[in-house]
Amino acid sequence: MCATHLRLNRADSAESAPQNTNLLGLDAVRAWAAVGVVVLHACVPYSNPDVPGLTWATTDTPHSALTSLMWAIEIVIMPIFLVMAGILAVRSMTSRGPLATLKSRTRRLGWPLFLSVVFLIPVDLYAWLLGWLADGVITPRQMRTLKFAEGQDEHLWGLSHLWFLQYLILYIAVLAGAWKWLQRIEPKTVFRIGLPLTVSVAAVVLCFHPEVVWGFQHAFLPVPAKWLYSGCAFAMGVLIARADADLSWLRQVAGRAFCPSALLCIAATVLGIWVLNQRPSDDVQYASAFPVVVSRVTWVSLALLTVAGATGVSLSLIGIACRRVNKIGPVTQRLATASFAIYLLHHPVLVLFHVAAKHGMPSASPLLKMSLGTIIAVLVPVGMHFVFRGMMARRASTVVSQGDQDAPSILTMPTTSEESASERRLAG
Repeated sequence: MCATHLRLNRADSAESAPQNTNLLGLDAVRAWAAVGVVVLHACVPYSNPDVPGLTWATTDTPHSALTSLMWAIEIVIMPIFLVMAGILAVRSMTSRGPLATLKSRTRRLGWPLFLSVVFLIPVDLYAWLLGWLADGVITPRQMRTLKFAEGQDEHLWGLSHLWFLQYLILYIAVLAGAWKWLQRIEPKTVFRIGLPLTVSVAAVVLCFHPEVVWGFQHAFLPVPAKWLYSGCAFAMGVLIARADADLSWLRQVAGRAFCPSALLCIAATVLGIWVLNQRPSDDVQYASAFPVVVSRVTWVSLALLTVAGATGVSLSLIGIACRRVNKIGPVTQRLATASFAIYLLHHPVLVLFHVAAKHGMPSASPLLKMSLGTIIAVLVPVGMHFVFRGMMARRASTVVSQGDQDAPSILTMPTTSEESASERRLAG
């Protein structure tokens, strides 16, 4: 995988630079949101109840605090990434045009997706099966032949965490197709109508398909309900960027909105965990989608709290970061630079740690194991990213050196001060 792919978000930040708007906050949010994804997955073996529809490599000692932490992150983490993706897509299409943006994003998202499906998904698969083998769920023969008992592999096959890349390519394609129409409408009118509409659509989707958030839908092709719900968050970013390019409105309201939004997120987390602990459904068809029976009022309440908490916390964190972050520290900068590598590579590293920790440290605290797993699953991809980038830099330096020796009379083009400043500014 080439360095351009691993530094996907670097180009996104570069597209923001010509508009003279300080969006270092987006780099900071992206850096720590990537860590949040790792924390979310690090909590999975210790959750109780289990995530409906999610098959993990192993289960370990349940821990109530880690269960709450996992669900609180689950509510907000993907909306954060999708809102930022919508904002950056609009900025790119404004400066470069829809077709150029679509080609660029398709190339820089599509190649990592393709290569990950070919190389990373098989690694993920056998990491999962190793955990099952260690737990006695399958035999060595089943692991070798990939033939399982009926229903045993029901939720095993799919794109795993790579669904985000697939969905994002489709969202950008839809935005590129609608760009001319969007340009003809007054931005603030679109925002006033579009934002309440997207929030309403997201709530309606959750009323009928709570498993979009309160479960996991694993497939190789987009799941309509999940694609629509996630698309609402992307659309929010598009609407905000169209109506307010420098995010001044978001900066102003973020501070006041954060505390109420956090309380809504906490309420959604508490209610969601309570719902998951209710009596399993006797209806086999219904249970396959979401395995509990509660009243319709509870479903609606959970949907409204989830959407309100996710929307409020996502927009508040982005707004606060854009308002307050004027300089990025070295740790945040390295995390932001390697955020795409963290996203791609943390899965098998974390799963192998979970299996090793369960059988190698059976009496250790779940908090300790979760913390160690998070640290390892962040540091390994970050280290791989910078080692790979160093190798590519040395290779490029060697090529330049050889070119200078072959053609000593050709003067190299100096880097402009503006480009140098941009390179120093970028965190990812």
